[in-house]
Amino acid sequence: MEDVDASSLDLCDCGLAAQMAALRDGWLQGRYHSEEGDTVAEMLSFNSVFEVNPFEVGAGHTAERRIYSARRRFVDGTFELTGLLRRTFLSLSTGEMRRVLFARAILTGAKRIVSDDLFGGLDAQWRGRLRAIVAALRREGVKVVARRASERQIRAAAGKRGIRRASAAAETCGRVVVSMRGVDVSFGPRTLFRDFSWTVREGERWLLKGPNGSGKTTLLALISGDSPQAYAFDIAVFGKRRGTSGVTFADVRSHIGIVSAERCAYLRQTVGEQLDAALRRGTRLLLLDEPCYGLPPQDEAGILSRIAEWLDSHPRVAAICVAHRPGHVPAGFTRILDLARTT
Repeated sequence: MEDVDASSLDLCDCGLAAQMAALRDGWLQGRYHSEEGDTVAEMLSFNSVFEVNPFEVGAGHTAERRIYSARRRFVDGTFELTGLLRRTFLSLSTGEMRRVLFARAILTGAKRIVSDDLFGGLDAQWRGRLRAIVAALRREGVKVVARRASERQIRAAAGKRGIRRASAAAETCGRVVVSMRGVDVSFGPRTLFRDFSWTVREGERWLLKGPNGSGKTTLLALISGDSPQAYAFDIAVFGKRRGTSGVTFADVRSHIGIVSAERCAYLRQTVGEQLDAALRRGTRLLLLDEPCYGLPPQDEAGILSRIAEWLDSHPRVAAICVAHRPGHVPAGFTRILDLARTT
């Protein structure tokens, strides 16, 4: 663009559509295979935010850069971006991506910021912090618009659909579906798991908790085989360890049903489409990573009921669910693994 007005934008989307656009050159398993792609620092740079040609001659945009610098100091501190700046956008968790996209929307100077779900993918701490940020922006005259239910409505619904809690150490007698022993996973200087072990048996329904970036999706990728590190450690699924003689990726994957926020963002698959493929004959393990991600509020109850009813009719199927909101957990999940306490 030839001229930059750092206060001229009217509307900026920081929701699922923006996430899909940012991931347009990525691929589903890419975050586990390389650290290539634009870094967060590059995404939030002046040239990137305002689509300035770096080879443009004679346009210093001095005034606009001064406005941008003030906003940049604000978002770096408010969204705690310092620790993310050197990482690639592709490597971030869903919640971390949403923080970066919201910060980028503020940097544009947009008068209206919209999202399908302002709090999608964010853990409890960041949902609370974002509410305060949104309130401050509104006081400054920025309209922040959510296309779906408010956080207050979501919390009210969650109170009606809470989960029954049970000790994660309760005894069961089903066959082992997932066995992980002594798993260590690091990405550069970041350590997600150190000497981590976990067992999931037939019929068990686990809620996987933890703050954004704690490794919840990575743990599911180790189980599904989407992460290549699934071959590096003592991880067995259905009694089969990948990489051993006679065990193929297809052997194990054919019995795993998956519904995930990543598939919404990368593959453009709706939750309903994913469920159609996941809730099928032969599924022995169901992996749910934010099963309500991107759904309009009027569709959430139907999706959760469909999952719960299918699991009730398939009592031997093991299931693992990642969800930051209690109201986004299907009924019947009685076991909890909190990565904030175990890793």
